[in-house]
Amino acid sequence: MIRIFRNFAGPIVISIAAFGIAAALSPGAQRPPLPRGYVVPGPVIARGLAPKMHGEQLPTAGSRTFEVTFGPGDEIMSGLTEFAEKNHITRGYVSGIGGLATATLGWGDPQKGGVKEIPVKQKCELASFLGNISMQRGQIYVHAHAVVSFSDGSTKGGHVVDAHANPFVEIYIVTTDSPAAATIGR
Repeated sequence: MIRIFRNFAGPIVISIAAFGIAAALSPGAQRPPLPRGYVVPGPVIARGLAPKMHGEQLPTAGSRTFEVTFGPGDEIMSGLTEFAEKNHITRGYVSGIGGLATATLGWGDPQKGGVKEIPVKQKCELASFLGNISMQRGQIYVHAHAVVSFSDGSTKGGHVVDAHANPFVEIYIVTTDSPAAATIGR
């Protein structure tokens, strides 16, 4: 009997922990303040931070596919959020590569209820950018992770909090929601 309980204890503990994190991040929940250097990921509310961004819908059958390019200084996460809003993208996945001037990545810490900031304060290559677009609390939410590489070959990775293009970043978006008339934001 004890052996059976042990087999079920792991999933029960994981379920309770996941429920606790979801409750802590739910609207109206009282959260203790985060330690310095931590942030709570969520929908980006800033707009207009990617003025050089442009995109085009590619000719594909089925899902809508977009190629979005960011120029020097454009902030990637706010730009992707703005692009998704303008093009009525509520579900999809993103992937990309490019170069960055700076970024803030994050390491998820469920016990703290946020992500520990990992600052990237130098030019680097955006070696991998993967994520999705979904709805969170009624807002479009771009959730992405990245690996960046430096001139010595070392890397850093994690949740993307912010990232600034240099010289450019190319992102592909493939929608998984129902097709709608696209109004390409330029």
